[in-house]
Amino acid sequence: MDRFACGYCGTEIAVQRRGGTIVLKSITQAVKNMPTGADKTSAELALMRLKEEAQNLSKRYDAMLKEKIERNKRGYVMGVSLLLFGFVVVRSGYGLVVGLSLLVAGIFTISYIRRHDKKVLADLRELHAKLDVLNGRIEDHAYRPS
Repeated sequence: MDRFACGYCGTEIAVQRRGGTIVLKSITQAVKNMPTGADKTSAELALMRLKEEAQNLSKRYDAMLKEKIERNKRGYVMGVSLLLFGFVVVRSGYGLVVGLSLLVAGIFTISYIRRHDKKVLADLRELHAKLDVLNGRIEDHAYRPS
């Protein structure tokens, strides 16, 4: 059932189902009497706005993903370099304290990159969810009867 009427006042109510949610919207007489040309124009404008917003979110998602990859690459290279340099210093006997400090700095660098990566992944998942919602709204507009 997509529409039903209130038994008391006779107001028509539209039912929209999306994913796991249901939205009830009241349909007033003014909306029913609106000219179809204006309705079609506003729907087209809304569709263009939604597509533009989805495109902006997609660009932002791609930029965040690229930045994450670059940051990880630099961070892991720096961390592994510190680990290797610390190992060489300890093994060569130049300074135990300096070598161990470099090893600890390498470990901390790698652990920081991993922790920060989890935060960025959460942001990317949230952005992807917003993008999915927008794409769903765009599909809803695309399949509306004219």
